[in-house]
Amino acid sequence: MNEIRSFIEWLSYHPTPDEISRALVLDHLSTLDACCARIGLFNRDDSLTIAGEYGFEDGMGGKTFSSSEWRAWNHEAVEIATGKNTDHWSKDGMILMFQLRHRGAIQGHLAIKFSTPVEEKSKVEEIVLDYAVPLSLYLSLNHEGNRTISNTHREDTGSEQLTQRQISILRGMVEGKTNHELATELGFSVSTIRHETMRIYQALSVSDRKEAAKKALALAIL
Repeated sequence: MNEIRSFIEWLSYHPTPDEISRALVLDHLSTLDACCARIGLFNRDDSLTIAGEYGFEDGMGGKTFSSSEWRAWNHEAVEIATGKNTDHWSKDGMILMFQLRHRGAIQGHLAIKFSTPVEEKSKVEEIVLDYAVPLSLYLSLNHEGNRTISNTHREDTGSEQLTQRQISILRGMVEGKTNHELATELGFSVSTIRHETMRIYQALSVSDRKEAAKKALALAIL
């Protein structure tokens, strides 16, 4: 959780997509043998911009492709990016791709390439997803020119039921703080923090702190 927290704090310095791609490969996913990263963003006219990348050698970085161009690509990555393929992995097991979403709708994708085929796919997938969620939120707040390619609307998540106290606790969860740290910081007892935490779980329909933090970031609650 400390790695995710440091990544979120670093995003507050407003790095570029290229810098984010580089940091993911060199600073956060190097132990998983990640060698390349790419961030693609959809624009208002349904074109696709490769906003940031590191390690790829196909020269797509910084380029924008029209809707007819990228939709005509005969590549499994397109199916993953548009949600037609629910499997996040390429057939060779070397590229993992997540949709980047804002309030339930697709705004782009994050692709991570590994130097060798990944064996523990579920473990690696969970780790990368921890970075993809705050990245989605960051991009939605800092790249207003982009839009989603889906008309999916935000469903009622129960987040509107959260009190200001609960939102403060939820923010602490995202930052990786313990119940004791939150109690000291907010001036409540540990038992109160625990009680409010359970109410947060109920409102967001989650079962633990990790899920609550992910949902808070994905829905831009904070």
